Amino acid sequence: MGKALTVLEKRLRKGQKRFTLNEAAAATGFSVDEVRDGLDALMAKYLCRLQVTENGDLIVDFGESLRRRGEKTFSERMNEFREWLWKVFKVIYKAWITITLMVYFVIFLVIMIALLVAAGSQKGKSRKSPLNLDAVLRVFYAIFRWQTVTGTTVFRTDRRGYRYREYQPRSSILKPGKKNFIAAVYDFVFGPPRVEIDPLHNPREVAAFLKESKGILLTSDLQALAGWNAAEADAFFTDCLVRFRGDVKVSENGVIYGQFDEITRGVGQAQDGKIEHYWDEYEPEYELTGNSTAYNFAIVVMNGFNLLFSFAVLNGLLGRAFSAGEYSEIGYLVDGVVYGNPAAAALLGWIPFIFSALFFLIPLIRWFSIQRARRRRYRNNLRKRFFKAIFNSRGEPRTAQEILRSVNAGAAEEPPSPATAEKMLDELALELQGETVLTEEGDLAYAFPRIRRELEEAPRLRARRTAIKELGDVIMDSE
Repeated sequence: MGKALTVLEKRLRKGQKRFTLNEAAAATGFSVDEVRDGLDALMAKYLCRLQVTENGDLIVDFGESLRRRGEKTFSERMNEFREWLWKVFKVIYKAWITITLMVYFVIFLVIMIALLVAAGSQKGKSRKSPLNLDAVLRVFYAIFRWQTVTGTTVFRTDRRGYRYREYQPRSSILKPGKKNFIAAVYDFVFGPPRVEIDPLHNPREVAAFLKESKGILLTSDLQALAGWNAAEADAFFTDCLVRFRGDVKVSENGVIYGQFDEITRGVGQAQDGKIEHYWDEYEPEYELTGNSTAYNFAIVVMNGFNLLFSFAVLNGLLGRAFSAGEYSEIGYLVDGVVYGNPAAAALLGWIPFIFSALFFLIPLIRWFSIQRARRRRYRNNLRKRFFKAIFNSRGEPRTAQEILRSVNAGAAEEPPSPATAEKMLDELALELQGETVLTEEGDLAYAFPRIRRELEEAPRLRARRTAIKELGDVIMDSE
């Protein structure tokens, strides 16, 4: 296999990136078995797609340029770099918020202790301390908890009727069941975390699906599980062949499928992934703050006061305010302290001004990006509904009106308009290698022949397949 792999890889680099198995054997002089092993190694190393002709010949296509599996494009690397910069900035600014909250906390704590001492000195009062030190310390601890949500997810429904998962926010220290105010401060700036999708979710789901489907996998199965378009499903199909050591086959009807023998066997104690179709879980909402109106109002007032106060300090407005009449000496004192001391000007002016300005500027910038993200989310959730209707009709020709009725049947979600339905179906026809045909009545219908062929072939392939799930008796033990 080593020599065959080397020769095939050289031919790939010279531009011969699309060929059949027999064609590769004839061009290299190696046996078909050696070429097959070499191709398996190349498929494990480079991204490729598989095609089958009407005569049942299998074509391996490595694309216009060779790309290693797992290799990231320049755009993907730039996106990761921007995400890394954003994470670094979040850490720095959250630390800044923490320090600011901590400073004010200490100041307020000193004031509370002073009030406590004053209250205790009054005669006739109860000796019981009105200050709950445990609650105070827990509030102080909450300042350092940057993670504003718990690991528990709850279901929410947006204004369009789409049900989605959302992280449960951290509970208030003083009022259990209500969102923590300090967590609300962090979320006001950066927004609450959305429910993350595990990057290995799809492979685990496929592995569980293979065990339930007798080790037979088709690209339409991947599309139903993950919502891939045709090109993405082809690429992920070859990835699954490599990842789970499957064999590519072509049925008598010219349908490509994967046969996986090893992954169907096991001792039955490993936890399988959850099998969930693409259309059964909607994307989470994009929240600006995730806070109540009362919380947001309180935060705006507090930070607005800091912003205006620091602005007044930087522009000498405090001194002017106290410069009239009997307060003229105080005005001169304020100006003297601030403008005669650069450290005081920075601590009372520049630092709180920059902090407060960023506190408002970050969510304002996020608001614009969230509007685009919400439109994209709506489109993706709507796509899931049409995806389901297409698979429920098994890819058979259906008019836009028929598919729209299927989408809206018994749905709690907002019904899309006919114009939206036609636009979505036009997009899916391109993504899923569909086509438009005329019905006997002369109406335009959308058909998805590839999905239809694979959904018709899959039951036959699995019906005659006997997957061996048992490992058999143990014949050797290392102990």
